[in-house]
Amino acid sequence: MKNSIQKNIRFLMFFMLLTACEDLEVENINNPDRESVLTETDGVRGLTAGLFNTWFTQEQHNFGSPGPAMWVMADWGTVTFANYGTLDMSQEPREFLDNSTSYAYHPFIRNYWQYMYSVLTTANDVALAIENGLEIGDRGSETMMVKGMAHFMQGLGNGYIGLVFDKGYPSDEYTDYENLQASGFMTSIDMAVAQLEKAITIFDNNSFTLPDDWINGNSFSNEDMSRLAHSFIARLLVYAPRNEEQSNSVSWEKVLYHTERGILEDFTVEGDGNGGDRKWMSWYKYYMARPNWGKVDMRIVHMMDETIPANWPEDGDVSDLPHEGKIISNDARVLTDFEYSTSNNRPERGKYRWSTYRYSRLDDYINANFFAPVVMMRKAEIDLFKAEALLRLGRLQEASNTINAGTRTQRGGLPAIQPNETEIRESITYERAIELPLTGMGIQYFDMRRNGQLQDGSLLHFPMPAQQLEIIQEPLYTFGGINPQYGTANDDVAINGWYRP
Repeated sequence: MKNSIQKNIRFLMFFMLLTACEDLEVENINNPDRESVLTETDGVRGLTAGLFNTWFTQEQHNFGSPGPAMWVMADWGTVTFANYGTLDMSQEPREFLDNSTSYAYHPFIRNYWQYMYSVLTTANDVALAIENGLEIGDRGSETMMVKGMAHFMQGLGNGYIGLVFDKGYPSDEYTDYENLQASGFMTSIDMAVAQLEKAITIFDNNSFTLPDDWINGNSFSNEDMSRLAHSFIARLLVYAPRNEEQSNSVSWEKVLYHTERGILEDFTVEGDGNGGDRKWMSWYKYYMARPNWGKVDMRIVHMMDETIPANWPEDGDVSDLPHEGKIISNDARVLTDFEYSTSNNRPERGKYRWSTYRYSRLDDYINANFFAPVVMMRKAEIDLFKAEALLRLGRLQEASNTINAGTRTQRGGLPAIQPNETEIRESITYERAIELPLTGMGIQYFDMRRNGQLQDGSLLHFPMPAQQLEIIQEPLYTFGGINPQYGTANDDVAINGWYRP
């Protein structure tokens, strides 16, 4: 076991070089005590206990992630502030990403890369320790729980690298790290799915209750964890494609299989308040939805009321919009999830950033000072995956039944749809846009990407961060933009999307 651990430490040191930065508090993987920690029950259990929080920190809490930039690139949200790269990534016409270490917002991709590999390599350590005979808990009572969690987090680490970046270094506890090479994003996705499937096998065959501080506020049973793993597999399968052709090639039978075994209620993490020592809070939700900060893009306003244009009049004001931009719709969510607000600022940054609405569904969370559940995945997301899978498999009646039993009627109060292909497809698109914003990081971006709808010039994935490229002595590259444009059209950069200024 000692030689295997030493080899894994060399790999971890390699990634520390790739991701080194001074402004982050990260585990010191050069610590000489690490090898002994990986041979001790309490040490391995402790590493496992923190894995989901490390992933959560970048998915929801820390703004050193691409979440806000994705939100505005998808034209679901809009801002007039420059923070987190949101202003740059929502320029119209779109501009290419400045993938240089001197770029002020370089951390939003660099840090995400670093933390996902922190999750992955630590999960590999845990899996390797157990593979080599380490037992956890009294007489090994927690060994399979820890092993299942390690595979689950391997899947999230590899999977989200595959969702966000054009390539990565997929790995597991058996990887020959000394000969590891970068590979395309689907290699990371495929490995992630296989790792989540391993986790499911363990969850389905071993009874346990997860400590409630591992995924805060949730004493998940092994059955609960199995459903969560199935749901994340569905996410990875559906969101991985970069264009319509790739989306059409998804195994929709497999998507259906996993949605039928997915979560039965919204997946939330209990928030622990606002403070420097807090670990379970979502700045992502707070800033993108709070008053006087993020607003709803006019594309979404138009989706709910087609009489209102999808773009703010270039030189106009609210008085130039039909009924002053106020949505007239039978959808009850106009009143429960959205707040009419004509307050806008910074016209010099482009009136195309202005809007007549903000997203108010998260106000209870915002007003609770972060002592409230953080929604990570809604059951509606899994239901709509199922409906889309049924549609693509030609099972139209089942697809329409799934939609009619869901949020369209239950929350929106809208009439039931018929088993018509066009009607089903439009309803899925609408429900996903209205029901799922600011849940999982990047959902709207991934959705627009796979359906070929991102605004022209938007990058379809992020390049390997410049800091890593410099260290491994690879040429700098980037994606996005219209003039100039970097990357292969429809593979790396959006063309023929919903809008081109």
